[in-house]
Amino acid sequence: MNEIEKIFQNSKVKTNQIKSYLKHQIFNTEYKQRENFKDLKQCYDDFYTYGAEPRMIALSGLRGTGKTTLLWQIVDYANKAKMDNIYFFKVEKIMDLGYSIFDIFWYIENNNKEFFYEKAVLLFDEVHIDPKWSSALKIIYEDMRSAYIVATGSSALLLQTTADLATRMLILHTFPLQFSEYINITKNIDSNRKLKENLKNALFYSKNITELENRLNKLSAEISNYYNKLEDKDILIENYIKYHNIIRFSLHKNKKFILSELDSLYHRVIYEDIPTISKNIKPLNSKKILLRLAASDEINVQTLSQVIGISQDEINEVIDILAKAELLNVLYPYGGIDSKLNKMKKAFFMSPSIRLALISNIENFIGKEYMAKFYEDIVVMYLRRFFDDALLSFSSNKKSKNPDFIIETKNIPILMEVGINKKPTKQITKSKIKYRYGIIINAKTDKLKFEQNTAIIPLMWFLLL
Repeated sequence: MNEIEKIFQNSKVKTNQIKSYLKHQIFNTEYKQRENFKDLKQCYDDFYTYGAEPRMIALSGLRGTGKTTLLWQIVDYANKAKMDNIYFFKVEKIMDLGYSIFDIFWYIENNNKEFFYEKAVLLFDEVHIDPKWSSALKIIYEDMRSAYIVATGSSALLLQTTADLATRMLILHTFPLQFSEYINITKNIDSNRKLKENLKNALFYSKNITELENRLNKLSAEISNYYNKLEDKDILIENYIKYHNIIRFSLHKNKKFILSELDSLYHRVIYEDIPTISKNIKPLNSKKILLRLAASDEINVQTLSQVIGISQDEINEVIDILAKAELLNVLYPYGGIDSKLNKMKKAFFMSPSIRLALISNIENFIGKEYMAKFYEDIVVMYLRRFFDDALLSFSSNKKSKNPDFIIETKNIPILMEVGINKKPTKQITKSKIKYRYGIIINAKTDKLKFEQNTAIIPLMWFLLL
């Protein structure tokens, strides 16, 4: 048996090995399913029931967000559905042995041609490590018409650099944990998906403040019931925001170790992932920019250029790639095309834990000013699950008060403020932007209030979205 044949045969999943990837090795508790699992399951069911597309899916996202576990969960689902041919390819291992995805394909074509016509589930973990992955998957997709294919990559950047698969592959973003997912993992307390949907519709799609107030008041008892199940909810929320929003660290206890692991995580992105796409960007410059942004969300390209000693064009290129690599969420100013093309931008971290890890390298004490930024990071991460650049922005009008965020649902936008103990509504009421209603996310209250066409909402309510 030659080596490539051995790789192929060893990649076939055996029923007795699935359990070890789905349960904690010490406590034997099963890993909880992320939100994306239901999408993978839906695509699988639709394809094998109706022949419906898409049947090739990519899971992209920040490292540590649970993409590999999602692969094993769909493996388990397919196995229980009596699928015989399930193959899990660890692309990094294949490449380390001197082979590629193409080599796997050529082996099948030359030695097992009938396999092309059989039903099969093909999983490719860390697919981006193979520089020709997109061409290989395109051929596999076209020649294996009965195959359901799922691939993971460490970032959207690496999964969106080719047009080969644009009309064939569905890309699902795997975000950091929602608070309710964290609680489900650590406390085994599930949240009501209908509550999430109702809360989302109330906050972002109400016609006016009166409808928003009526909808939120109806949800109040259900939200209270959820939080009544939690002891020390304030501590849980703070730990979630600072340390436990990335699933890889959700069961870690030692905060020093978490920060060390987070350092390794973003270093791998800037030293390993990004250089495979852009040879022009020096990893050290990426790190310098991240350290600067960790202390301030506003991007002053001219200042960054002078401090770091690289051109403004390179600063913009680095920030763009850091956003595509899903380390950052970059927002543009409110307005038309001209506004979005100007130099002003704001950068928030996809995970506030990464901001914390970066700040911990340069500060001995994390004060209130940084907690406010962590809250903004987590709010933007939540909003990014629902809205893209076209609907989510910030106000940059120097002649008036400015809210933190503008959400352009319906024909008139919503204005949003986020903070530790924000009560005054003037950032919203004094804005020159015509708005439907305002929302203030308050981290230090558990009471819902309404004043001056604005809802003051507890952060813990928002975290149930």
